[in-house]
Amino acid sequence: MHLIQKQFNEIEKLVEILKQESETVTTLIIVEGNNDIQALQEVGIEKNVIAFKGQSQTDLTDWAAKFKKVIILTDFDPYGEELAETLYENLSSRGINVDLGYHRKLKFYFKKVTKDIEGLFQVYQGIRQSKQNRKIS
Repeated sequence: MHLIQKQFNEIEKLVEILKQESETVTTLIIVEGNNDIQALQEVGIEKNVIAFKGQSQTDLTDWAAKFKKVIILTDFDPYGEELAETLYENLSSRGINVDLGYHRKLKFYFKKVTKDIEGLFQVYQGIRQSKQNRKIS
């Protein structure tokens, strides 16, 4: 199996797990902005996703405290990385289970291709469509 195919398979697994995570009432996914929410929705990650943009740290922390687990999916640029660390520190200091694992894995696979969550899922959709077209041909 080609390396690219193997990586795509791993990414597909991550997206499927994120879909499952978003459908549990106990997990919240935090992204930076509304475009990121829309990108997640386009791949089927539709529930329990909130944008940091426009929220105060206090309001976001209070909202996140209602969930057993919070997944942080900020962008991979310096601002997104700093925001992820700040959110992690603030939320975990309140005793909230914070998961940066998806962020790290997605960054590993996509850091050379895109710097943001919105672009990441556009690339994912393009690869997926290309894969489906090859099956049809």
